[in-house]
Amino acid sequence: MDRERKKRLRGILFQHLDGITLCSTIATLFNKGITQFILENNKFTIQDILSKYDCNSGYMNVALRLLASQGWLKRYVIQDGEDIEFHLTKKGVSGLNHAHYYDKFYNFIPVLIEIDKYLFDPHTKDIQDEFQNLQNSLKSLNGNMPAQGSTEWDVSKHLEGLLVGPILVALGMSEFFLESIENESDIDLENMGDTLPIMNSIIDLFIYLKWIVIKNNKHYFSEEGRFFITRSTAYGVTVSYLPTFNQMPELLFGNPNVLWKRSPNGLETHVNRHMNVWGSGGAHSLYFRKIDEIITHIFNQPLDEQPIGIADMGCGDGTLLKHLYEVVKNQTERGKNLQFYPLKIIGADFNKAARLASSITLQEAKIEHSIIHGDISNPADYAENLKEEYGLDLHKMLNVRSFLDHNRIYSSPKKSFHDTNCNSTGAFAFRGRWIPNKELKQNLIEHFSSWHDYVSKYGLLILELHTIAPELTAKNLGNTVATAYDGTHGFSDQYIIEVDVMLAAAREAGLISEPKYQALFPNEELATISINLFKAVN
Repeated sequence: MDRERKKRLRGILFQHLDGITLCSTIATLFNKGITQFILENNKFTIQDILSKYDCNSGYMNVALRLLASQGWLKRYVIQDGEDIEFHLTKKGVSGLNHAHYYDKFYNFIPVLIEIDKYLFDPHTKDIQDEFQNLQNSLKSLNGNMPAQGSTEWDVSKHLEGLLVGPILVALGMSEFFLESIENESDIDLENMGDTLPIMNSIIDLFIYLKWIVIKNNKHYFSEEGRFFITRSTAYGVTVSYLPTFNQMPELLFGNPNVLWKRSPNGLETHVNRHMNVWGSGGAHSLYFRKIDEIITHIFNQPLDEQPIGIADMGCGDGTLLKHLYEVVKNQTERGKNLQFYPLKIIGADFNKAARLASSITLQEAKIEHSIIHGDISNPADYAENLKEEYGLDLHKMLNVRSFLDHNRIYSSPKKSFHDTNCNSTGAFAFRGRWIPNKELKQNLIEHFSSWHDYVSKYGLLILELHTIAPELTAKNLGNTVATAYDGTHGFSDQYIIEVDVMLAAAREAGLISEPKYQALFPNEELATISINLFKAVN
């Protein structure tokens, strides 16, 4: 497949992720009459919405910013944390007039949350009928063959994404089509229609999308089909937040604490953590090359000047720790001297399932390691527990983390933030409260400050997620995953902030990024992911 075709398909994948994120928001606004209000008032402020509708201001700010990221609204900040003016665009008129489609697809989210169970259940005829109705709606929407780049095209890809995203994740995690993909062989469909009704309908959908082609009465994945099936992990993180999106009416207009209720066995209810770890683990490999460069530099220094080990806060499934150990072992001077200078491997995570997953990954790789409970918001307790349980000094470790600082538990800043200079365009909330961007930046400064002493000797290596300005996202639909990130994280009290704002907050906390090791993805203009090696200064 040539580069241009891959780029086009990647653009569709990104718009699929947008749709998974947007569907519940647009449907909820539609059901409350807010989409109609916007259509009738093409210039309004968020305070107009808050005064007319009983809603949680923080999440409403997130919701309206998502519409701005699609180019449906233009957004003008009047006063940070107080008021924002919105102007309806021509694109927004067209998009909001399709809101009833989003509502229809939103009602299927409870099924999509558990689609992995229904795929292989022979008793799902009623669900198959619902699924078929949505396929028919999709075909109806596409009846006029909307041009790529049109609002109708965007809407079509959004709704398509909500259907195929959870399906691709379920198929990827079960490896159901693995043999057909690896061997490029025909798909075994014998009796599938009778025994697995949902799977039969999925095959029909894939044929409609031209992901499956029929030759000599046999079914094969097309080149496009293989592209999407083999990238199922790219959908994993966004799809894992379907439980959050399913609660959108409550988040926007009800109890803002609904996401934080635990299941009877103590598990999170706002995210499928196992799926989330699976999806994010697949993403790590994209950024390993730059991280490898940093690791080899550090562990090629004189042996007596190196960290005693690597401590990964938020270790997830252990993929990153395993990789870093192997880089040190196979590519550095330290690796040649592990007998005399053993490398301590520490995995810390707040989540029990993640700690277990990391332990399994490292055990299978035969890597000696220690796993510990850790909270990124409380490095002092983490350091104390590490000392007590394993006799290790956090100061002597290279501290690393991936996609975690934005997931710190929020606390109000201890210092005044009113004079803080902050040019972030983000929308931030904590339990429904609208957090002013200046306040969020001060919180980040204090967060970095709490880590300063622990990383003062060997530094802090961070792989982090970011937002970009909504008008920039709107100009680059299909070229950025910013909308998906903003939705999954904005509604679950996570704080992805622009790269430059993060770097400014780190500087104020006494942490400076080494320029030669900084990397921005996909590029400097649309940077939604960064790699930084921070060094402490007094």
